[in-house]
Amino acid sequence: MTPDKVLSLEHVTVTTPEELEDEVLTWYLDVLGLERVEKPEGAKPGGGWFLIGDRQLHLMIDPHNPPKNAHFCVRVGDLDSFVAKLRANGCHIEQAAQVPGRRRCFTRDPAGNSIEIVALQGASD
Repeated sequence: MTPDKVLSLEHVTVTTPEELEDEVLTWYLDVLGLERVEKPEGAKPGGGWFLIGDRQLHLMIDPHNPPKNAHFCVRVGDLDSFVAKLRANGCHIEQAAQVPGRRRCFTRDPAGNSIEIVALQGASD
């Protein structure tokens, strides 16, 4: 292992204004189906932490939300099924440019954070 090499992505942080905190927390739990985990002592108050596989998503309170072009991407097994779930929960689906080997789209959480949804073609999970 090279000591100056990035090993992996540990977490991603998205933000919400304080007035949308409860709605956004519920959205990540109920719409995306993420598991909420306890924040460690010393973490900033408000927001919440969630698991995505063996990585984490951190939701923080910030009145300057959302950044214009920032997004994170989650991989799903069946894009059509997941998009149907998003639409059933009132989410707008934004089309994405085609990328070989990937079917993808974007949606937004209630605070406006952009989330790319991707299904890898030929993936077996």
